[in-house]
Amino acid sequence: MRRHYFLDEYCIIAAERGKRPTDFKHGGTLDRSDPKTCPFCPGNEELTPQAVAVYTEDGIHADGEERVKNWWARSFLNLYPAMTPSPKPPTKEWVADFARGFHEVIVESPDHESDPSKFGPLDLERLVSVYKDRYIHYISQEGVEYVSIFKNWGRVAGASLSHTHTQLVALPLVPPVLIREMEAITSAPRCPYCSLVEREATSDRLIFENEGFVLIAPFCSMVPYETWIIPKKHASDLEGLDSGDLAQVLGEVLRRLDRLLSGPPYNYTIRQLPDRRYHLNIRIQPAISTMAGFEKNTGIFINTVPPERAASELREV
Repeated sequence: MRRHYFLDEYCIIAAERGKRPTDFKHGGTLDRSDPKTCPFCPGNEELTPQAVAVYTEDGIHADGEERVKNWWARSFLNLYPAMTPSPKPPTKEWVADFARGFHEVIVESPDHESDPSKFGPLDLERLVSVYKDRYIHYISQEGVEYVSIFKNWGRVAGASLSHTHTQLVALPLVPPVLIREMEAITSAPRCPYCSLVEREATSDRLIFENEGFVLIAPFCSMVPYETWIIPKKHASDLEGLDSGDLAQVLGEVLRRLDRLLSGPPYNYTIRQLPDRRYHLNIRIQPAISTMAGFEKNTGIFINTVPPERAASELREV
């Protein structure tokens, strides 16, 4: 059993269970919808709400009466949102509050067949720049305490449409998991993530590094082939980071996972806070194992691939 040395999270590394015949069969990500009916494709902009930010070669625009064309990325409010700017009154039962917030979809490419693991350097830099721009926009809104940016790639990982996209949810509260992290960080003599970077830079779990970031398989990996991207210099959110360095390391991990695991479905999440004590980290988790009864009953995850082995395999790709 392993534990994150500063977080109250546990996992069990059980390599023997990896011998089970169904462990790493996944649905893949090759099932594609028809671009003629895809709401995220160029020419179908009328199928989505008006874009609040449209990224083109000559700047950032917003849809008016006519939809902006010739874009390389566009962002609009989710048609089926988890949070809304004007929510209905909460239920009178139990303890409820207004779920005021924003839920946005970021379409990262006009290409229906585009795959983030095949993105070139320019595409990746643009992707990171859009994340940064949308984060800065929402974290400055009154009442927004946390901006969740996450990507679901593949049906098994929760993506409802095959055209590549990211989601952003701006919340009126800091999630409990981040509150617990901040409590651990505040009680530590120095930033635990800074210490983690120093420790893992010379460990068997280091996969890749550049000037600004390390890519590691975390010691307490919750799922097989989980990886983390962590800035070497302390930074609490995207606003203070170098887009080029982050784009490079994000491209490295997506390409390596794609080649090693034959195009797996995955989720990645950006954890960040507008609090200088926090240390941004990005967690990439392939959706190739299933959370079952033990995990749901205990909150402890069983991982059949030791992170040291996962790191070794990803380094060799």
